[in-house]
Amino acid sequence: AQAEGYTVMGVPEEASLKGYLALRWLPAITAIVLGMLVCYPRMRRLSVERSYRSPNDFVTDRYRSKVLRVLCSLCTCMPQLFYLTVQVVSFAELLNGVTLGFVPKFAGMVIFSTIILAMEKLGGMNSVVLSDAVQAVFMIVGFALMLVVLTARFGTLQALAPASCPTLGFANTTSVALLAASGDRGVPPALCTAPGPSECVAFGCIGAARPDFHRAPQTKAQAAHFFFVANFLAFPLNPHMVQRAYVASSDHALRLVALVLLVSPFLTMVPGIVAGIVKATFSPSWPVVSQAAGVSAFSAIGNELKRLGAFEYFLVALLTCSGMASIMSTADSVILGVANALSIDVFEGMVAPGASQRAVILFGTATSVIMTAISVVCGIFVTSADFGTLLTLQNGVILQAVPAFVLGLFTEVPAKAVVAGIVSGIASFVLVWLVYNPLGGLHMPEPNVGALVNFAVVAVAWRPTRGLVPPVDVYGEMRFGPPLTVADIRERMAGSVEPRRPLLVLMALGLLATVPFYGAACGPPGPLP
Repeated sequence: AQAEGYTVMGVPEEASLKGYLALRWLPAITAIVLGMLVCYPRMRRLSVERSYRSPNDFVTDRYRSKVLRVLCSLCTCMPQLFYLTVQVVSFAELLNGVTLGFVPKFAGMVIFSTIILAMEKLGGMNSVVLSDAVQAVFMIVGFALMLVVLTARFGTLQALAPASCPTLGFANTTSVALLAASGDRGVPPALCTAPGPSECVAFGCIGAARPDFHRAPQTKAQAAHFFFVANFLAFPLNPHMVQRAYVASSDHALRLVALVLLVSPFLTMVPGIVAGIVKATFSPSWPVVSQAAGVSAFSAIGNELKRLGAFEYFLVALLTCSGMASIMSTADSVILGVANALSIDVFEGMVAPGASQRAVILFGTATSVIMTAISVVCGIFVTSADFGTLLTLQNGVILQAVPAFVLGLFTEVPAKAVVAGIVSGIASFVLVWLVYNPLGGLHMPEPNVGALVNFAVVAVAWRPTRGLVPPVDVYGEMRFGPPLTVADIRERMAGSVEPRRPLLVLMALGLLATVPFYGAACGPPGPLP
C-alpha cells in the first residue's frame, strides 16, 4: 500500500519544490509501522476469534455504542475522500505526462474512475493484497534502477551540491518562451555562455539553481515535519489498512509486512526524492514539455530519461506501468474498505438491521460510485504539489478515532468518555478551521488542535463516566454476544508475543529525533517555503 500515488507522484513533486525537507516521508512510514505494532497484533487476533467483517467491528464489539460506532466510521471513512482524490489525480497526471499532454487531466480521472469501479466488482481485498505484492516488487526494482541511472547521468547529490559544480550551466528563459509560443515543446532551450544577462538562469548545481534547498529549516518547517510524521501514527486505522490486517494469514505475516514497510521507503522514496531534486536542478535546460507548469516531477524525469536510450525507455515504461497498477490497486482497496465499513456499521447496523445481503451490496456499490464521483470533482482543484497537505488533513481527522481503538485495546475507558472526546474534537477542528486557530503561533494544523481537545476531554471525562450505565446495542449483542472487555483481550493474547514496549518507546524517540532541529551552519539563514 505504500507504493502508490504518494510514492509515485507526491514524493518526487515535493522534493522538487522543497528539496531535502521531503525526507520527512521516511520517518512517516516508520510511524505507520509503530502504529501497526501497537494495534494490529490484538486487532488481528480479535478479528479471527470474533469473526470481524467491518474495519470498525472492534468498536462495536468493545463499546456497544451506536453513537460511537457511527462517529468512528465517519472519522475513518470521510478522510478517505482525500486519499482517493490523491490516487485519482496521481493516475491522471501520470497518464498526462506519459502521453505528453495528449490525454488531459480530467479525461484521465474519468478513465481511472471507470477502471477502479470495474475492479471493485471483479475482485476483493485478498486479490488487492496479492496484486500489491506483485506491483511492489516491480516498483522497488524500477526505483532502484532509476537511482542508478540518475546518478550515472546527472551525478550524485553530493557532487551537485556546490554552487559552482562541474555541471553548472545557464539556460536562456527567452528561448524557452519562444519555443513554447512556437509549439516546439520537445526542443531544449538555447544556453547562455555566461551568467550575465537577466534572462539566463542557472541549472546543473543545486547551490546555484535552488540555493533555498540548502537553507536551514525555520520553525514553521520544523513544525510541519513534526505534525506530518506524528499524524502518520493514525494511518493504520484507515479502513483499507485494517482490512488488510484482518485478512493476514498469521501473526508472522503481519510481522513480515511491518519489516518490509520499514525497508521499502529507502528503496522507493529515496530515489523519488533524488529524482525531484534532479528535476528542480536541471529542468531550466530541459524542453518545455518537461519544465512547463503542470508537468509533474515524475513525468519530467521520465521524459528526459526516455531520451537517453532503449534501456532507460524500458525503465520508464516499467515504472509507469507498475505505478499505474499500484495506484489503481490502492484506490480499489480504499473504496472497498469504505464501502464495507459504511455498509456494515451504518446501513446494516443502524439504518436497516434486517436488510438482505443484496440490499447491503447495493448500498456498498452506491457508496463506491458516490465516493469516486466526489473524488473526481475534488481532483479538478488538486495537483500532486498538494498531496502532503491532504495527507496531513487525512491523518489528522483519523486521529479522532485513536482513543477509541488504542484505549479500547488496552484500558477500560468508558464509551461515553470516548464519545465526548470525539464530538468535542470534531467541533473544535471545525471551529478553529473556520474561525481562528489559537495554536497557529505554534504552527499546529487545525486537525491536530481538534485531536488535542479530543484527548483532553477523554482524560477529563474518564472518571465521571466510568460508573454510568453502559449503552445497549442490540446489533452488537446479536453479532458478538457479551461485550468484549480488556480482560477478554488479554486472555486471547496469552499465547502470543506482542511487541516489547521498550522497543515501541525507542521507535517513538527515534521519530522525534528526525525533526530537523538544527541551525544555519549548513547554509545561509533564511526561511524555507
